[in-house]
Amino acid sequence: MSEVHAITSAGRSHTAQLHDRSRNYLIMMGIRVAAFVAAFLTDGWVRWACVAAAVVLPLIAVIFANSGAERRSVPTSYIDDRALPSEPTPTEADPR
Repeated sequence: MSEVHAITSAGRSHTAQLHDRSRNYLIMMGIRVAAFVAAFLTDGWVRWACVAAAVVLPLIAVIFANSGAERRSVPTSYIDDRALPSEPTPTEADPR
């Protein structure tokens, strides 16, 4: 029996995924640069929050950039019900 694939189960192209991951990484690194600048321009707890953000953001950015393709829960094939055997009739049932 041939397998029928649904177009909704097809993932996005590798180029599109790479573009989105690169864009998200660059946005996070831009936020990191802003956090470094804010750490030099502020005082008190805000400075330390900016330093903490600047230290943690690269880890988060790399994890998201390397996450790869998203997983979908859409089935990859559909079974044709007509190809399945029907339920046995009472005369075909086991005589025991």
